[in-house]
Amino acid sequence: MPVKIIANYNVGTNEVKILKGPKGYQYIVNKEYGNNFVNEVRKAAETSIIGQLSGSSLYKTIKSATMLLRRKGLRVLESDVAYALRESLKYRKLQVLIDDPYIEDISVVGTGPIWVRHSIVIKEDPLADYIQTNIIIGSELELLQHISILSERSGRAISKLNPIIDANLPEEDGSHRIHLVLPEITGGKGEIVIRKKKPYRFVSLRELQKEGMIEEPVVSLIKKVIHEKGSLLIVGPPGSGKTTLLRAILYSLVPPSWKVAIIEDTPEIDLPPGSSWVKYVVPLTSSKEVTLDQLTLTKAALRSSVSKFLVVGETRGKEARVLVQAMNMGLGGLTTFHGGSPEEAIRRLTSHPIDLTQEQLGMFKLIITLGFIESGKGIKRSVIDVSMPYLDGNLLKLKRLYQRKTGEITEEKLMEVLTEKPALNL
Repeated sequence: MPVKIIANYNVGTNEVKILKGPKGYQYIVNKEYGNNFVNEVRKAAETSIIGQLSGSSLYKTIKSATMLLRRKGLRVLESDVAYALRESLKYRKLQVLIDDPYIEDISVVGTGPIWVRHSIVIKEDPLADYIQTNIIIGSELELLQHISILSERSGRAISKLNPIIDANLPEEDGSHRIHLVLPEITGGKGEIVIRKKKPYRFVSLRELQKEGMIEEPVVSLIKKVIHEKGSLLIVGPPGSGKTTLLRAILYSLVPPSWKVAIIEDTPEIDLPPGSSWVKYVVPLTSSKEVTLDQLTLTKAALRSSVSKFLVVGETRGKEARVLVQAMNMGLGGLTTFHGGSPEEAIRRLTSHPIDLTQEQLGMFKLIITLGFIESGKGIKRSVIDVSMPYLDGNLLKLKRLYQRKTGEITEEKLMEVLTEKPALNL
């Protein structure tokens, strides 16, 4: 199998290529000036600062450093020096990966190559997950230096007494979430995980429809349910696009003037500019501080003036009970849940530790299930099932409204959804 270039673009002074070959996908960074360039820039910058007795602005430092490097025979631009200096002063080998807008997650486990989740690769092959880069952590000392840099930038101290840290990078660096573990805890390897916060981007249902993720009958059905303040449960395995679909529903169908409260553990849903929405994010705290979980924040949201929808980015535990309580109060509820089918979701939601009753689950108008399907261009994410939960006596049943195979939702089924009364919370 010949090596194929999937993507080719620049990040700072670096050229990035995404390759697909016999060993799968690879993320390749070609540094224009070589690995020693950053060190040369740092030395030149230090020299320029020392040489200016009256102090120096950052621009003057970059300008002076550029002149020093040109005297050494390097044909560089001030922009090249600025980016290399940024790399040196901030996140070193991780900088290009943090700056790359297509990278979603960064993973370092011990020494060796760094791994990333790349949106272009995931779009082409949703089952690809992490891909290997040619950026290498060469020693345990270098790994510890990167762990130390990240912990310092987050304002949290990592030590043998506090060997695991979950924190956020500063807002000017993207507010990305970091997970750091010292080697003593991970069998001598150490770990860095950076889950990058995605910048706000309006993703519409029509856009997902063009990509083949959702079909027109499902879009029409969701639109009618949202208009009636109905509640939706979006189910799917990891990477199937649950949060993507949730964002598209919110941005496409919920007016900014409606009062919406969003509860998230990891921030992934941005508030539309000019909206009256509010967002609560579970803070990352040390063991000595007061902890807030999604359950606490969901209760707090109900005490606010939210009047239309309560959104829980991802349901994992008892916050589901507060969500159905909000639905009992006349609010619409939107949430995502890990599962491969509506039946699996129901089993897990009615089991410990969530323990919803079948009557409570019957309050959701629709359960939308996402999965992976074969297409002419390979595997892609798709809505594969839409079902309506309803109570038959005391037993919760599912009425299939749509399956990807049939692709139809009849007018009769639409009317059933809109006229069916939700089950009472008995």
